[in-house]
Amino acid sequence: MPFILKQTSYHYLDPLVAPALAAHDLAQFEALWNREIAWFEEPNQRRGGWSGVGRLVLQAESAEPLVLFVKKQQNHGRLTWRHPWRGEPTFRREFNRLRQLAATGIHAPRVVAYAEAIQSGQQCAVLVTENLHDFVDLETLLPSLQQWPRTEKTGTLRQLAQQVRRFHDLGLVHRALYPKHLFVRGKAEQAEIALIDLEKARSSLCASSRMLFDLSALQRHTPLLTRSQRLLFFKHYLGLNSTGKLSWFERWCLTRIMRRSRR
Repeated sequence: MPFILKQTSYHYLDPLVAPALAAHDLAQFEALWNREIAWFEEPNQRRGGWSGVGRLVLQAESAEPLVLFVKKQQNHGRLTWRHPWRGEPTFRREFNRLRQLAATGIHAPRVVAYAEAIQSGQQCAVLVTENLHDFVDLETLLPSLQQWPRTEKTGTLRQLAQQVRRFHDLGLVHRALYPKHLFVRGKAEQAEIALIDLEKARSSLCASSRMLFDLSALQRHTPLLTRSQRLLFFKHYLGLNSTGKLSWFERWCLTRIMRRSRR
């Protein structure tokens, strides 16, 4: 299926959600593109175009409201060897990564719809995902997490570390692994972890490079974690228990992560 679609065609539409979109006259590209939404913040003006995200709540008579996040972008592409002139929409990468995570069982927002179109010579893309129900982003959670009982706190950190490792084991680097992009539901060993904002994610052949890049960014943006909690997170990322010993290479990696996180 071609990536650049006709104005009324979807690249992907979840059949379970399609009736709800149709009931609100949002089953066509133009309808979603033209639908006014409240931006979380002013759209980013970069890459020669713009990109923004807003929240859309669709009311239903006999069911809970459907809460969606609608991302729109125009001429906001990334140049590749396949697309050296116009570039490919950055949402295309996020769409593909979200579908990849869904296929491998890693929690991430469920894709409701994705479409691209050329309108008046402008490259447009829309990505619609469903709200992560009952999840809380780690940035919001961290202050209260520090007050939890020790077993709940350490168990949750273990689940976070193991989920990041599972993501890296797919050969992917997130490239924006901040606490606001990690979502948590539940506590301790029952905690479920979801990743969002995969717009910058890309393949990386080097495992140590994936680890250094993402863990440094996460360390930099989690000042509330203590030194012992950072060490515990790193050990669980490596698959060790709390008393496990680090090899010389693992100690070197940890030192590099800590140094990079201070930049």
